[in-house]
Amino acid sequence: MSQLGRSAGLTGFLALAREVGIDAYQLAAEVGLPPEALTNPDLRVVVESMGRMYEIAAERSGLDDFALRVAETRTIANMGAVGLVIREQQTIRKALGAYARFQWLQNDAYSLLLEEFGDQAVLRIVGPAWQMRQAAELSVATALKSLQSIMPTGWKPLEIWFTHTQPARLEVHRRVFGMTPRFDQDAMAIVMRRADLDAPIPSADPAIARQVTAYLERLTAERKVSLAGKVRDLSVALLPDGLCTVEHVARRLGMDRRTLHRRLASEGTTFSEILDATRVDMAASLLANSDRPLQGVAHLLGFSGLSAFAHWFRRKFGQSASAYRAAQEGRTLRPSAGLVTSS
Repeated sequence: MSQLGRSAGLTGFLALAREVGIDAYQLAAEVGLPPEALTNPDLRVVVESMGRMYEIAAERSGLDDFALRVAETRTIANMGAVGLVIREQQTIRKALGAYARFQWLQNDAYSLLLEEFGDQAVLRIVGPAWQMRQAAELSVATALKSLQSIMPTGWKPLEIWFTHTQPARLEVHRRVFGMTPRFDQDAMAIVMRRADLDAPIPSADPAIARQVTAYLERLTAERKVSLAGKVRDLSVALLPDGLCTVEHVARRLGMDRRTLHRRLASEGTTFSEILDATRVDMAASLLANSDRPLQGVAHLLGFSGLSAFAHWFRRKFGQSASAYRAAQEGRTLRPSAGLVTSS
């Protein structure tokens, strides 16, 4: 099933496309999105198709920071009801909790995970296995813009992490993030001081927060998400940490191993099949979008060593990982079909 998100993910795309001489409407048609997705932020469209629009736009314009230039114009208001519920929480910690819980309304291909270590807090942005560079940079920049809107004026994170390789030009990155991000990391994340989490949000209105939260909770209760989809999302998040075992995933989902196997079987799949498909997508994305050594790719995919990864890769792709990576250089993106539903 395709992962859907609000067409607000394209807010600002049309203006920048016009500025650099790209026909955004033609591009939307190429990837299978309706023209109104460029002007109506509340359509539900295929997230991967939006991601492909950004990749193709970056390729055709010669701006490898195309998505970041779009993100630069974003505000928390672009997030609709999710932005409202974030803004009205009493503390940053509560705001991030609401952000993580209701992120699916904005874009269900991404999830947020807040981890605390010593005096630091790490907000991980967990993207889909197929994710490419433009979508990755847009998602992290959007999360940062949301944080900055509720933090004190002038607040900056400690670090910004990306899993892809460092691009040649970093001027826009430094302007958007206020620093040089770290690349080829094990996760996409915003690192901040742990003490920041308990900072109050002066403009918060608890009454509005309760009302909007109740509304979004009703939507969440009505949400239909397959167990296979939940396992897939957890796999993307847990593989780099070496925690993607059936036992650990089952515990994270509040069930035992046998129950997980039984419920996945009722959906016509298995844990091993989901894990394998996730690894295939992640491997393809990492090799196409990163200069990370193969040992590092093997680690991110949860393999015990390079040899195990090499055997698996050749079995799945019919060639070595090195040959696959070489074949991706200069590869032209091809459009795929999209889907749109009413909001």
